[in-house]
Amino acid sequence: MTTELAGAATEFTFYFRSMVAALGDRPGWYGVFAGREPEAAHAYEGGADIPPWDVVGAVLHDLAAAVRAPLDEAEVSRARVLHRAAVAEWDAAPGAESALRLRLEVTSRARDMALLREREAARALDQAPADPAGAAAARLANILAWARDDRERAAARCDELRARLAAFAAPPAADWFRQTPERHSAAQPSPPPERDPAAPAAQLSPPPERDPAAPAARTASWARDPRPEEVARPRPAKAAGARTKGASRPRGARFAGAFEEAAGAEETPLERSVPRGARFAGAPAAPAPQATAQGPVRATPRGARFAGAPESAEPRQARPTLDPRWLAEARQEAARLGELRRTGQSGAAYVVICEAAEGPAPRLPYLLRELERTELAADVATLLWEVAALPGAPLAAAASELAAAGRTGDCRTLLHQAASRPPADLATIAGDLADAGRHEEAGELLRTLARARPPEDAAAVVRARPGLAVPVLDAAEAVSKSRRRDIVAALRRAGLPGG
Repeated sequence: MTTELAGAATEFTFYFRSMVAALGDRPGWYGVFAGREPEAAHAYEGGADIPPWDVVGAVLHDLAAAVRAPLDEAEVSRARVLHRAAVAEWDAAPGAESALRLRLEVTSRARDMALLREREAARALDQAPADPAGAAAARLANILAWARDDRERAAARCDELRARLAAFAAPPAADWFRQTPERHSAAQPSPPPERDPAAPAAQLSPPPERDPAAPAARTASWARDPRPEEVARPRPAKAAGARTKGASRPRGARFAGAFEEAAGAEETPLERSVPRGARFAGAPAAPAPQATAQGPVRATPRGARFAGAPESAEPRQARPTLDPRWLAEARQEAARLGELRRTGQSGAAYVVICEAAEGPAPRLPYLLRELERTELAADVATLLWEVAALPGAPLAAAASELAAAGRTGDCRTLLHQAASRPPADLATIAGDLADAGRHEEAGELLRTLARARPPEDAAAVVRARPGLAVPVLDAAEAVSKSRRRDIVAALRRAGLPGG
């Protein structure tokens, strides 16, 4: 550990303790938190633990409220930098990964308990007497507010812990920059290979931004050498006498004039690719490839970057037909929820969301779409959260319907939230998804399990459903080889298949 990192946690502890002292006799939210969880507050102020970011943000808001001033964004940025440095040092210590997994499990249970308290408080408040000024209604409203705050903060902490655990699964830098005989020649370095204009557009995306808190060695995944399969594909030979080249050459302005094409060169089956993109507008387009006996021509990318690319002969897939029954019910539910939101009946609105989550699974994609269309997108996250609390079988059905409707982002969110469930529930969800042909969704759930839960939990999933032994090991392999070894060892200790 370097000298800079060694003092990061100490520096942040001093900074956090100074902010708490500055609150004085107006501690705000943090004062109530310290009264409810005195051990956690003492650990944060004494340096025995690093507070989650939501606690740091709450203290910053309390400070702004104490002086009746807007939140200082510069101070927020400084606090975030110090917090990230302290977290990076903390996670670099031996045994940090196991401690984070245990903390994620505890935090997930706390989130589920807060959700149950929120439900009970919402129902009790909805059934309370109509007098809003009564003491009972005020007490229930306070309980509901704190239960909702606990649930939202626990959810944010779960996301933060998963992000920290994901850093442990990143491949080492040595694998990213290792040179292999196929990529490099000791006698003569190979020029950069030619880009295939039919390659996926995602390969043309810019590199992701580096998280300042992440170690530098884990941020250069975009800096890998091009793979051999990214060279130009063979094209139909040109007519006799046509001007061709003998081999692929570098492209781009930095190679301008570096090579001169020899006159009368022999004809080869490799044809020079036509430049694409807005800066080559007007360039002659390549002849449209013809279908061969091996199969139809693959679809080509679209957009200004690929101007002049040949059009695909494949017809576009027709949009799925909407079910009028589910569409009508979804519009009715969205209108009902919108009316409750407009009149300020948040407790009744929450009850409607809970009832909708327990409704038919095929209706869920329609309802999410209507909520977004009617400017109720904020309730989408709450609805997905409620669906994630359903029993295993209906939850798997909901995930399958979301995937079938093309809402992959919502399906992924739902599965990530469900990954904190007991192993028996995870076995039911993953098994039902696999039985329904949703192998990618089942794999997403099992990869989250392998990444964020102890190996013993993965073994418990296999114990509940032995047929998931191979998918669990495949998911662990996708996370990391070391993770797969840990789960294989857990299966062997439990006497289960795959160990």
